[in-house]
Amino acid sequence: MASDQYAELCDQIYAQIMGKLENCYKDGTRVARFAPIGTAEEVLNPEILYSFFRSLQLPQIKTKDLNLGLDNLVKRMEERGLYTFLAILIFTSCTIEAARTFTLKLLAPKERPKDSGSLPAEREALTSIFGDPVTPDKILSAQACFCPIVICSKEKDRIESLERECLPYLEQELRGEGAFGTVYRVKIAKGHFYTRKLGSANSNPVDIARKDFRSNEDIELEVMQQILSCKQTCANIVEIYGSLEIGSTGYSIFMPLAISDLRAHMKNDTRPRPSATERTDMILAAAGVAGGLKFLHNGMDMPRGGKLVCYHMDLKPDNILIFLDKVDGHGKPHYIWKISDFGMSRVRYQDDNEVERHERTLTSWFHERPVVPSLAGTYNRRLEGTYLAPESLLPSRSMKAASDVWSLGCITSVLFTYLAEGRTGVSTYQDRRTEHHNANSYDRFFVANTAFGRPKVHPEIKLWHDLLIKKASQQSPEEGQALRSILNYLERNILLLDQQNRCPAEDLEKQLNKTHRAYSELDNTPRERPSAEQHDFRTLLQNIRISGPMGNKKKAASKRADVWFFNPKEAFKDCEISPDGSIIAFWTDFKISLYTQSFRRTEDEELHPVAEFSLNTTGEPRRFWKSISLTSSYLIASLSGNNFQCFVFDLRRDRRTNKKPTINFNHYRSVSIPLPEIKEVAISPGGKTMACIVRDKDKDDNPGSLYIGTVKSPNEWKLGRKLKWPASDVIQLSFSGENDIYIVFRPQRTIQTHKHEIPILHACLATKHMYPLVIEPRGIESSSTVGLFTTLAPFSQRPEICAIVTREKQLHIQSLTELDKATPTIQTSIKNYRVIKLITGQNDEVMFAVGRQVGVHKMLLLEVTMPQEEATDISVKEIAALPNLSHHCEFTARIVSDHDGSHLLLAALLDANECGIYKVRLSGPSSG
Repeated sequence: MASDQYAELCDQIYAQIMGKLENCYKDGTRVARFAPIGTAEEVLNPEILYSFFRSLQLPQIKTKDLNLGLDNLVKRMEERGLYTFLAILIFTSCTIEAARTFTLKLLAPKERPKDSGSLPAEREALTSIFGDPVTPDKILSAQACFCPIVICSKEKDRIESLERECLPYLEQELRGEGAFGTVYRVKIAKGHFYTRKLGSANSNPVDIARKDFRSNEDIELEVMQQILSCKQTCANIVEIYGSLEIGSTGYSIFMPLAISDLRAHMKNDTRPRPSATERTDMILAAAGVAGGLKFLHNGMDMPRGGKLVCYHMDLKPDNILIFLDKVDGHGKPHYIWKISDFGMSRVRYQDDNEVERHERTLTSWFHERPVVPSLAGTYNRRLEGTYLAPESLLPSRSMKAASDVWSLGCITSVLFTYLAEGRTGVSTYQDRRTEHHNANSYDRFFVANTAFGRPKVHPEIKLWHDLLIKKASQQSPEEGQALRSILNYLERNILLLDQQNRCPAEDLEKQLNKTHRAYSELDNTPRERPSAEQHDFRTLLQNIRISGPMGNKKKAASKRADVWFFNPKEAFKDCEISPDGSIIAFWTDFKISLYTQSFRRTEDEELHPVAEFSLNTTGEPRRFWKSISLTSSYLIASLSGNNFQCFVFDLRRDRRTNKKPTINFNHYRSVSIPLPEIKEVAISPGGKTMACIVRDKDKDDNPGSLYIGTVKSPNEWKLGRKLKWPASDVIQLSFSGENDIYIVFRPQRTIQTHKHEIPILHACLATKHMYPLVIEPRGIESSSTVGLFTTLAPFSQRPEICAIVTREKQLHIQSLTELDKATPTIQTSIKNYRVIKLITGQNDEVMFAVGRQVGVHKMLLLEVTMPQEEATDISVKEIAALPNLSHHCEFTARIVSDHDGSHLLLAALLDANECGIYKVRLSGPSSG
């Protein structure tokens, strides 16, 4: 009878423990289960323990050394910390005799036994307790599940093997792989990340970064511990939480999880360039990095006297991590950049007692580590880093603080290229450095001097800087002057061969702060506003003049655009227009705002959104809106992060009533499935189908995948196809009709011919075929910063045919269907104009474009004839001026029709945190 009660109670306890086990995931696959800390204590509560000990029907042993009273047994369970040991016994279905032995030997004695049941246990100790070989075998086979480690901040931890203890990772995702180690994002279970300083553990699962090294060397941790032990701290140096050594097979350090690194951020941003606010913020963040370098170089006070000096030796965009610092009261995120990866660093100690400070090396100069080739530009074929200083080639390798300053100067040069020209400019700048005749195909900021055998500063740097300054000055004399100041400073004070002539990091920090102030003044410069008449939307509608038939002769713009400008409380990052033009969406990292053509206003003449939705950043501050697609009824928004997560909003449905509601965010679904992160998302015009480009689960540089699903059942996928290119290379993902999808990839450079090509895919859902097209532009301007790919527009009536503009002036019209042999390929030039955006008309007989005249920066709406063959001249007509819009602004445009006729609707993010909505009438209402 006792055995039956014992077995029944053990089954109940087993079921409760099973319900609390967590899945341990590795790269999206469950590899084990573990019991989080506190599981045994929670399940084996006093009431359960009283019942358990009663079911054992322990013998009545009367001795002064034993006390089998139930109250004493329950009390000693907590005093001796035996909850987990007993949970393992019950979970492994040990016999009632084993349970009695546990009670009599480990709980009943008044004095704590020598073999007190500590975990993880050794076989010898278990055998001495139970006396039989079976029970120890069961405990040893399961104890790792109940012994997940607790990572202690600022401490070194070590475990013998994963057969004895397990890792408390709810998720694990590869983030990057370099020469010295591999970085993962890991989600630590509740209670398994302990901060000794605060005396508490995490109350919710927390994401942190784990860097695994290929050997058990702890050089990076050694360096960081020395830096963190100093009296001063610096917010721009990444923190090291602690380390973990697993036997002789692995060594890891733990760090805060960054949103991204600077290289990935610049590479993944598909916009022409960052917004004005982002440019200002990034310059300030770069000044913070220079301050971090100053902190490392200037000497950190040691607790026992003397100073610590650190030379990083491997500063590059990959090692500058971007973190979310805070979100202000307006919902605007503020970011901070931190220097990371000290595996190549040189740390020295300066003795204050000596008249002349003597530096003593605390770490070896360059550590012999295996080098893994990478496409990230970390190392070239000769293992000479892109951002390393020229002295790195010298036999003596006399690299000190000035070498770090050179590296940061190179990074600053690339950063301002990105701020001016986006990622396309960064890629072009890299190509120009690599393809120089003295570069020998190596990407560096210096070249070999063939005459004297010594390096010299790369000639392309000066040429490139001058080109950026000239272009910026044409757009804005003030911005041109600010850019000239910082780029000339780099040339005169940092990118110098002689280390002695380079300025210290402190001076570069001051110059970047000065540049930040100059850009801030640009953002705050008052802009000329349209007149009161232009502000009145209805008056403007009445003043539209419809032009006559288009002629071949260029004419000045004959219409005025209806414009509404507004300044949101926080700067938007992008915008989208629904296919019918009824909804316009603007969004920040954390908020989506919807506007309609009704342009709801208040007495203060400000434009206000009709609906808003904000992310809850509590607990998950690192997630933000990644990509958004919009129809008249649905909005799909993907989230950044580690896995596939998006929101599907039904904008015209209301849970509370069956009446037709206003546009709202009341009804939505959050979709999470076991796939990697979404890079781009799109929805078909009718709102039936959604498409997602998903990154590779192992590495961002590996080919991504295209997934197709239905909006009403987004968890069910109809198609999943592997692509040939990384998801981060996708420039554009868009639907043309319900069954046709276009994907444009970042221009690629062929290995054989070194030519640049634009890969384009047309996915036809009706046939489930993908049709690839590679555009090789003609007449490449090697001296221009204009991006290779400009815009793509599918035809309305024949979506398998598309028009592409490259270099802002070359027009390509081509069918992407292999079976279509009748459609000729057309390649011609658009003379006298630079086209930024191309939109095809509804009848495919005319195209509209947003562009400008050559040498003029005023943006225009243009009407472009459809060429019938390559020899056909293209006629361009100016339709309307678009005030305050410049070619580097982020904007979206659609041709829409309503009862008033057809018109172009354009939404834009302008300079100085201003937004604009433009409407230009193209044709009047149809008769009848």
